[in-house]
Amino acid sequence: MVSAGRHPKKEVAEALKRAEAAGLTVREVHRGHRWGVVSCVPCRATQAVYATPRDPGTHAKVIGWFTQNRAHP
Repeated sequence: MVSAGRHPKKEVAEALKRAEAAGLTVREVHRGHRWGVVSCVPCRATQAVYATPRDPGTHAKVIGWFTQNRAHP
C-alpha cells in the first residue's frame, strides 16, 4: 500500500518532488482517475496528475515541462 502523499509510480513521484522544490503546489485530490493536481499560484495554471498513467515516464515529463514553464522569479 502506498502511503498518503506519495504517488505510486516512482518517476511521477520524483517529478512531483521537483515541482514542489520549484515552488509549485502539489495537492493530493482523488477524483476519478486523478491522483492530484500541481498548481502555480501566481498564474493560476494547473496540471492534473493521474493515479495510473498509461506511460509513467511520459507523464513525469509532462509534469516536468509544466514545472519548467511555470518558473516565476
